[in-house]
Amino acid sequence: MATDFKSLLKQYSENAYAQIGLLVALLLFYVLTKNSFFGILFAIALIGTVAVEIWIGSNKRGWKEELKDTVISLVAIVILWFALTIILHSPVPINAVVSCSMLPNVERGDLIIVQGAEPTGYDVELSPAELSALQASEVTIYLKDGSSFKVNGSIYSYCAQQRNEVCSAFVNSPEDFSEQRGPFTFHYGSCTREKGKLGLITPCVTSVDFGTTRYLTNISHDTIVYSPPKGDLYSYTGDIIHRLFFKIHSGGETYYLTKGDNNPVFDIQVYDYSVHLGNTAPSSNNYKGKILFKLPVLGYPKLFISGFFAETAECDSNLIYPLAG
Repeated sequence: MATDFKSLLKQYSENAYAQIGLLVALLLFYVLTKNSFFGILFAIALIGTVAVEIWIGSNKRGWKEELKDTVISLVAIVILWFALTIILHSPVPINAVVSCSMLPNVERGDLIIVQGAEPTGYDVELSPAELSALQASEVTIYLKDGSSFKVNGSIYSYCAQQRNEVCSAFVNSPEDFSEQRGPFTFHYGSCTREKGKLGLITPCVTSVDFGTTRYLTNISHDTIVYSPPKGDLYSYTGDIIHRLFFKIHSGGETYYLTKGDNNPVFDIQVYDYSVHLGNTAPSSNNYKGKILFKLPVLGYPKLFISGFFAETAECDSNLIYPLAG
């Protein structure tokens, strides 16, 4: 029985078509069903294939030769990685998209090539005091009737975790609410979250005022990769891949206001009341680059090896913004 099993493993290791076919089939099943089970099987099959190759190779040529070849392969990968970081000017030239926060423009499982070039966004200047006010977690909420009150993060984050009359009014008439964060004013409206043929109306940020100018959503801006500042809510999730809206220049440093295309609010507006943590605007020290191009589906192997088998929130829907005007 053991001999038959070893023979089967040997045949599998010598048949590249069988190895590739198995991995492609499992990946295809996952893409079609979004069932985590196939992602787990893919990870097991990939690791198992590498293990079998090493085991068969060690039996043929001995452990020393196999170890030597393995080390050479790893060194070649490291050299290639560092070469790409130099060519693309990015510490993470290749990355995989984990979440669905950028649907439909960037999808979970996309393999992205990242270039550390200057990203495109609205350029604004802030004084140190204005920047400090922007980075503060407390914001002022203004209602259409002229009244105001303060919350942490945003009225959206507050009402996502609270139930009261103010939040009922916000859900029913989000256009009556605006939010002041430093020199920026965030205006709300009603978006449609489409799930198949169904649509759910939900509050969302529809425009941002800076000075006398009103800025609408602009998906022609670059999508950037950044590492959230230490201590931010998002710093516990890894790198963030979101669209850049504002490049803020202050005190010789550049800061970024970003938002996921499929998210109702900006990253800086997200606040978790259970842990009392929100986000600040990342600086150029956190910036890793912008998406140069993407390769659909090819990022899934990296996700599966890293343990990201299940889809994240809102993977089954797209946020549709109201038409301007």
